Amino acid sequence: MRNLIYLIIRYSALFLFLVLEFFAFYLIVNYNRSQKEIWAHSSNLLTGNLYKKIEHIEDYFDLRIQNDSLQNENSKLLEKIINYRVLSRDNAFQKFESTDTLNNYHLLPATICNKTLNLRNNYFTLCKGREDGIEVGMGVISDYGIVGIVNSVSSHFATVLLIINSRSNISVKVKNKNYPGSLVWNNSNPDILNLINIPKHASIEVGDSVVTSGYSISFPPEIFVGKINDFSIESGSNNYRIDINLDYQLSRLEFVYVVKYDLIEEKQTLIQMENE
Repeated sequence: MRNLIYLIIRYSALFLFLVLEFFAFYLIVNYNRSQKEIWAHSSNLLTGNLYKKIEHIEDYFDLRIQNDSLQNENSKLLEKIINYRVLSRDNAFQKFESTDTLNNYHLLPATICNKTLNLRNNYFTLCKGREDGIEVGMGVISDYGIVGIVNSVSSHFATVLLIINSRSNISVKVKNKNYPGSLVWNNSNPDILNLINIPKHASIEVGDSVVTSGYSISFPPEIFVGKINDFSIESGSNNYRIDINLDYQLSRLEFVYVVKYDLIEEKQTLIQMENE
């Protein structure tokens, strides 16, 4: 208390000056019309800009919520398209409207936390993991096409082995011609993939679309991969060497969808029994 009194006494002149200044300002503004209008205009301009800044800050923090909501809506729409495509192929599309029990594919939206795109073995890290329903072996797609396969999972994160990875090998086919093959990456160009094991008697053309075959447990059928850019037959080989042009850039992706297949265990068990 003594220090407070000492501080007031020491700076009493300054305090008195400030009080008189504020009082004089109050009199000028309230009893002079022009100064009052100037003050009102300036204060409105200041508060308006301040409110606008605050609104922009609030919109920025709401943007993530809006993005999550939009991503969930997109996943539901894409999920319906995939299931309808499968059901129509199996001649079961008449039941599509009446029940959800035939919808065996579900999409789990996820945000990409980290990317590795300049190596031979490239990965994405997703900000979702085991607690969100993600498991090893699940396929990962985007709005544009396939991305890769989940390689490892922790409680809250998952790594995705990308299609531009030297270890990647995905079952695909030439669309509308039903020539199955394997999609691999054998070069350093992230925009060019290779389709192998297509027999040389197959009728293919530059520009043909390549999609997932649906034979694997990771991807539903008819997910877009890319288009045939070039093909040739190597000497002494019975198969084509086909270059696939990737029409979308993996480096620009921020959100992906992890494919959950309800019948994965049943199909996997059957495949293992056939291979024994």
